[in-house]
Amino acid sequence: MTDSQPSSLLPELTSTLLATAGDLPTRLAESVKRRVPSYRQPSLVADQELLDSCSAHVGFISTLGKPDPERDNTVRSIGASRARANFPLSDVLAAIRVGCEFIWSAIVDHARSSGSASDAELVTVAGQVWTMSDEFFSLMSAGYREEEELRLINGQRERYALIDTVLSGHDQPNATLWQAVDRLGLPRDRPFIVVAIEARGDGHVQTPRIDRRMRESNMESAWLLRSDVELGIVSCYQEQVRSVRKALQHYEVRAGISPVTEDFGHTPQAVRLARTSLAASDDGQVTFFSDSAVNTMAAGAPDVASELAAIVLSRVLVLPEPERKLILDTVRTWFGTGGSVAETARAMFVHPNTVRNRLRRLESLTLRSLSDPRHAAELYLAVVSLPRRTLN
Repeated sequence: MTDSQPSSLLPELTSTLLATAGDLPTRLAESVKRRVPSYRQPSLVADQELLDSCSAHVGFISTLGKPDPERDNTVRSIGASRARANFPLSDVLAAIRVGCEFIWSAIVDHARSSGSASDAELVTVAGQVWTMSDEFFSLMSAGYREEEELRLINGQRERYALIDTVLSGHDQPNATLWQAVDRLGLPRDRPFIVVAIEARGDGHVQTPRIDRRMRESNMESAWLLRSDVELGIVSCYQEQVRSVRKALQHYEVRAGISPVTEDFGHTPQAVRLARTSLAASDDGQVTFFSDSAVNTMAAGAPDVASELAAIVLSRVLVLPEPERKLILDTVRTWFGTGGSVAETARAMFVHPNTVRNRLRRLESLTLRSLSDPRHAAELYLAVVSLPRRTLN
């Protein structure tokens, strides 16, 4: 029995214990290796590293929660070193539990053999031991998770740099083109496409789900988010392109797809064609480069197409907005139905004669006949060029 208060009893017990049993950390390390197999050699944690952490655990118990930034940083750094070694956090926790039980057992044996504490006092000490071990684990796990987060961030940065290397089509300081292809897991012997998805203003991206869906179909992919677009490289054969489009449509994205390419050196051209296809897409639409030659041409040369639209439709564009909108909506619908007046009338809920009158008004203003293939082509290109979004 001792007159010491319970709050100071634990430091006294551990200090006298260490004075009489200086090999306590060594014995603790041996106990950990016996009970946690992953610490046995060969192990990701060297014997000296385990001994240092055992010494830190014993020393941490004896401080009884007194503020000590240097001590806390040491424990955090041990946790970080375990993460850098890819040592499982569950095994770190298991070792701390073994340490807590070992230290407690050693304290009890020492107290009883020396008569320095009663059983009633040891009950209080037990709670303190477990509390300190919880704090020890909290610091260790915090250091572990902080290191994991840093490694994840660095890993993502490295991956983005590799994707950028492939998209550039030539070697970069961080890696050669072929090194980047291999490290991204893109097959060298398989053709690929480039996908351009419109970036949403809310920062919400669907590419992780799309990537997973691609992998389920045995198509590797890598994605890079830029300010205006998400670019993806998807390894696939020609017959798999339909599956890619279906996956994109499932998530209701606006996207463009390049033609199938076999040479990674031509990736920049594939990026340009995917962006052009995206520009030719309407909201929620997925467009393959060859879907519409006219739309794609208008998207690929937006300045020229806009100038053509301004010239061909000059007298339409100056009309009052209600009339201008009626004429343009009618001709767009008419082109969309393949030139059917009846289907256009049904789609717009008007009489067929109304459609005919609006189309005649367009022909009168533009001096072009929709029955003349060349004139119709000019009108179609002009109309589809009006809402085109310029490419950056």
